[in-house]
This record gives sequence, C-alpha cells and structure tokens, in this order.
Amino acid sequence: SGAKQAIFNAMQALLNKGDEVILQAPYWVSYRDMIELSEATPVFIETTISQNFKISPEQLEKAITPKTKLVLLNSPSNPTGIAYQEQELEIFAEILRKHPHILILSDEIYEKIYWAEKPFVSFAKIAPDLRERTII
Repeated sequence: SGAKQAIFNAMQALLNKGDEVILQAPYWVSYRDMIELSEATPVFIETTISQNFKISPEQLEKAITPKTKLVLLNSPSNPTGIAYQEQELEIFAEILRKHPHILILSDEIYEKIYWAEKPFVSFAKIAPDLRERTII
C-alpha cells in the first residue's frame, strides 16, 4: 500500500456523513471519490493558472463552515506541480488556528521529487502547534 491507501484509510476513520472536506481544484483524481466513499462532501476551491493553481487565504476562509472537518493540502501537488511556500503555509495555519474543529491532511508524497529552487517545506514544520491536528 502507498499514500492512496493511507489517505483513504484516514478519511474512512475520520469522516462522517455531513462532514465537509476542503480541497483545491485541480486535484488528484482519487480525492473526490475517497471523500464521497466516506459519505462526506467535497468542497472544491477552484484555482487558476493566474494564481499559480494555489488557494488564496481569502478562498480558504470563505470555504470554511461549521461542517468543515478536514482541509486537504497537496503540496507538491499532483497534477499541477505547485508547492506552497513557507509564508503561504503560515497564513493557512493562522486561519486554521481559529477553527479548532478542523483537521489538516497534508499529502506530501511528492516531496522527494520536488526540484524547485526553494526547498520543500512541510505544513507540520511550519505549524508545530497544529501537529496534533495534522495528518501527513
């Protein structure tokens, strides 16, 4: 088994009918199905090339509701190849600190094949105070 199975298992264990999961679009093909098999609802944040396929802080805040159970971050991303930088993750952490009911699933499976000038950074490293709410 690999990351796909681990993510599926985490969703099956954590999500219930009526829960919402926030994720960016475009997204890895299996995310939607895994969320729906958990009887949760995917909440897509549409991104565009003009924003480098990255969620803005405003988009994240707007997508959060009382039903939000999980935010799925995929960095480095499949299929877009983007990776969030330290300052971007710090802003996400600030937002998520205001919502203690939300867990973070950080899919970092492509960290070893990320070849950008700036090094890869893990969400858990940026927000050690959120580690107990973060699944990698």
